[in-house]
Amino acid sequence: MMEDSIKNKTDQLIGSIKENVGKALGSEQIELEGKLQKLTGDTMEKTKKIGKDVKEALAEKANDFIDSIKDPQEDK
Repeated sequence: MMEDSIKNKTDQLIGSIKENVGKALGSEQIELEGKLQKLTGDTMEKTKKIGKDVKEALAEKANDFIDSIKDPQEDK
């Protein structure tokens, strides 16, 4: 998991660098490669966060459901 986060941040950073180098050199191809690499890193980070949020929400709902069907005598 940590390696994925590092790779995503690296893609974002290198993408930004490539994008700026492409702009400075007037190279649309390098600029586009940078934008795409940066977008890949951004997308992967957001996807990872959404996955964590969904997992947490499902766990909460499952716990609530189990608590709602639990035998009332267990609480005593």
